[in-house]
Amino acid sequence: MKRIVIFLLALFISFSGAAQHPVKMHNLWARPEVHVVFNGYIVSFTIHDINKTLRLLREAGITTWPPDCALDTSLNYSYELYPGLKQQYQFPMQPLLQNDVVAYLLTVGHALILNNKHKIIDNVLADITPRLEGDNMMLASFYDPKTKKMIFQGTIHSCMYGKDIGIDD
Repeated sequence: MKRIVIFLLALFISFSGAAQHPVKMHNLWARPEVHVVFNGYIVSFTIHDINKTLRLLREAGITTWPPDCALDTSLNYSYELYPGLKQQYQFPMQPLLQNDVVAYLLTVGHALILNNKHKIIDNVLADITPRLEGDNMMLASFYDPKTKKMIFQGTIHSCMYGKDIGIDD
């Protein structure tokens, strides 16, 4: 009986942690200009990485955003996003960030993440739900490995998941 309980416990633990995988954040080559405040964390990106992600989305055939959509490299941007996918946005950039860009850049490790004590987080736990049949979007949730608190939640296109951002040009 004891063996069966231990086996079932080990099986349960292995399946519950299988969906999450660690992602290492890489050092950014430039100072981040786009800052997203989410659930007490500040997730920052370079405009170059965001514009490159928008190019990759267009190359993948995703036409949700206009073809001339890009950020001005001479400005700094700050946005606040909230958990949940059905919300009212105040700025046109908010749905773009929450639904495509931030989740992709976090999966490839191109972000600078600060917690509420302004300490840098080097690794995150990514929980990407498998896509439903007929749906090309996947829910992506990212967690702080130490506190298990959510850092970001958004969606990512299935064709973008696992895609390499490439070498800087």
